[in-house]
Amino acid sequence: MIYSELITSLKFGLDKLDSLGLPNFESEELDLLLNQAQDRYVKQRYGLNNNKRQSFEETQKRTDDLKALVINAIITPSANATDNKPLGRFVTLPSTVHATTPASNIAYWFTVQEECDVTYTNVHGTSVTHRVVVKPISHDEYSNIIKDPFNKPDKNEVVRLMENGKVELIPGTGTTLGDYYLRYIKRPIRIASSSSVTCELSEHTHEEVVSLAIQIALEAIESPRGQTFDKVVNANE
Repeated sequence: MIYSELITSLKFGLDKLDSLGLPNFESEELDLLLNQAQDRYVKQRYGLNNNKRQSFEETQKRTDDLKALVINAIITPSANATDNKPLGRFVTLPSTVHATTPASNIAYWFTVQEECDVTYTNVHGTSVTHRVVVKPISHDEYSNIIKDPFNKPDKNEVVRLMENGKVELIPGTGTTLGDYYLRYIKRPIRIASSSSVTCELSEHTHEEVVSLAIQIALEAIESPRGQTFDKVVNANE
């Protein structure tokens, strides 16, 4: 839907509930409802917090729901710094400021898959470079596995710690990090009346987002219809 169609659908849905004493929402408030609904929709479809208990890519429907937000990035890690873990290197995650079009919006939100190139010298003295999996771990886990010869990173695995706006990649001893391959879900662009920016998600999801926006409006005014309308939202999934 283009922006005007999205707003018309939302207003129509809200008008059907006028008997509940819904307030007359301003355009900025309608945008806020749609953006809150869009964000909730992405989070529900990415994880298991939804009626069908299906995560991203668990079914074709779930894959199609978020496919418009999936981005590939190849990033070169920064040089080793004094605040890195031993052998670790930081990677700054993709971000954007004031994106106004889907094409300019690359802001990282959730990880889908990550890999990294590593280079090491094999038993024949030959330099070998190949791509390996990146394993996300917590800082508590790092403290344990880094001392465990059977679980710490090696030439077939790199571990990753999450930082503020970046990640820290830690390879095994004797290996050197190369490019970091990140596939992720970007944060959807903000729906806005001022620029007629519409929902960036796949077209088939737009009515579901509108239904969620109506549900959020009902929650905001603590309407008793909220629980009943939940059934509509669940059916739309």
